[in-house]
Amino acid sequence: MKKELLCISIAVVFLFNSTILYFTPSYGQNPIVSNVLTTRNNEAFTMTYAASNVDRKMPVTYSLSKTIPSNWQLIIQNNLSYYQSDSAKTIIRLYEPKPSEKFIELGMFGGPSGRFWAAVNTRESGYIRVYERDRDGWSREEPIFVAHANNQGLTITNGKRIIIDKLSVNDFTVSSISVHGKDKPEDPPSAYAGNLSFSIIFGNPADSPLYFLPLIMIVLVGGTLIFLLFKKKRDKNP
Repeated sequence: MKKELLCISIAVVFLFNSTILYFTPSYGQNPIVSNVLTTRNNEAFTMTYAASNVDRKMPVTYSLSKTIPSNWQLIIQNNLSYYQSDSAKTIIRLYEPKPSEKFIELGMFGGPSGRFWAAVNTRESGYIRVYERDRDGWSREEPIFVAHANNQGLTITNGKRIIIDKLSVNDFTVSSISVHGKDKPEDPPSAYAGNLSFSIIFGNPADSPLYFLPLIMIVLVGGTLIFLLFKKKRDKNP
């Protein structure tokens, strides 16, 4: 029975991964960015740990296939392995289309401190850190959410709880996402393995084919378990 369940689990994981890969084209010649997925209401991609080892003047930038106005939710999963250094970090920025100077910034430190900050830059107010915690500021297991909605403003979580709730930024249209880790080119590298995964959902998520994947997987596993239990019961009662 255990062996059969293991086989089912492997099959379901394979099905899920195969579905993701089916939608995954290449992203130019950039080896840092991969697993690009674009659907009607979702865009996702992955960056390798190398993105956290570039300096702020030459960040790795992913331009979305189209600008996303007002209503969106970005899910960030940080799976990086960091060097145990106080300067080891990842800086993520969400930019509006040029010539706008507005951006949202997240700072995640991977060394002993686990420092975390969230900042907003606008033409009117300049760069302001709206949240900062010097120790254990973010979850290394759970995803981080950044969301914006009409009449709701900006909401950010640190993987543990909501840290920014309905902050007014006078709307925000996402155009690109950049990542860096060094302040200067001569700084030591921040990470040595792992990746960062990004998924931005907008509009009606039910229009995305991936929206129903969890439900399909639950039905598949549940149906197979019921069948196996029924078969086992029949085998015991000849």
